Amino acid sequence: MANKLQQAMDTIKADTQLKESTKRYLSENRRRKNNPWHRPAFRWAMAAACFILLAVAAGGGYFSWKEMTVSYVSIDVNPSLELALNREDKVVSVTAYNKEGERVIEGLSLKGKNYTEAIHAIVESEAMRPYLTDQAELVLTVAADSSRGNELKNGVESISGQKDYNTYSVSADISIASEAHGHHLSVGKYYAYLELSQYDDTVTVDDCRHMSMSEIHTRIEEHCQEGGHHTEEDQGHHSGHH
Repeated sequence: MANKLQQAMDTIKADTQLKESTKRYLSENRRRKNNPWHRPAFRWAMAAACFILLAVAAGGGYFSWKEMTVSYVSIDVNPSLELALNREDKVVSVTAYNKEGERVIEGLSLKGKNYTEAIHAIVESEAMRPYLTDQAELVLTVAADSSRGNELKNGVESISGQKDYNTYSVSADISIASEAHGHHLSVGKYYAYLELSQYDDTVTVDDCRHMSMSEIHTRIEEHCQEGGHHTEEDQGHHSGHH
């Protein structure tokens, strides 16, 4: 009798455990069904959304990388202009540093062009023509790091050699770009100021801002002749068509 009673109690206990287990299973199943993460369609939708977000983020990073300025080419006569270039040597932006420069680039579509195309477009524009006289000097200044400097310089020198007027190509250290822009000067005009200031410590940035490249170089040559020094041009640091 005792054994039968114990078996009956065990059966009731087993039934209770089974019921509890079944209840837990049903409850968990309902929770899963109510949770959108456990729906295949929802999982696919979320996966697709994540992929799109990653693609957009990657695309935005690439766009930022592509638009980042890494070098400059300034174009100075009396008009003073500067091209900001990306890693592909294409124009990211164009800045005019005086009113003459503003008139030259007005109406020109330069962004996205290769720097040589942009230089040709500027130099050959109708607005630039009045400034390219026999007495004028067109100075193309490259400011780039060592990885881009030589190639840019070669391209600029090639352009210099093609022109029929006084054209010079100059290389400047990329580190002076922020100083030049802080004084609201192109790299080329600021580099010319630094050259002149070596011979005349009374000259100011503002003085050079209102001078043409020809006037600055004339002042440098006068000081060199007085002191018996050679200009960088005489030493072969400038190159181009004379």
